[in-house]
Amino acid sequence: MGDVLIVFSSSTTANRLKKLAFKNQIKGVSMVQTPKAISKDGCTYSLRCSAGQVSELTALADEYGIRYNKIYREYLGMDGLKSYEPY
Repeated sequence: MGDVLIVFSSSTTANRLKKLAFKNQIKGVSMVQTPKAISKDGCTYSLRCSAGQVSELTALADEYGIRYNKIYREYLGMDGLKSYEPY
């Protein structure tokens, strides 16, 4: 099972939720540039987390009025290539 990407429209927004996650002791959350395969606008950022952390992070985002776009599950194929599907 792969990680999950929560997509944001800017690095500022993604970083805000990442800092709140750290403050609330949600570990293992990292900020990455959104892969081109799932980024229509090209200049978006995502938080990478485990599937078990998605509900905590989205609840935190909702509580603080942080808007996120879509959520994707990331898979690593047998060929070593990553693929994505809506979460």
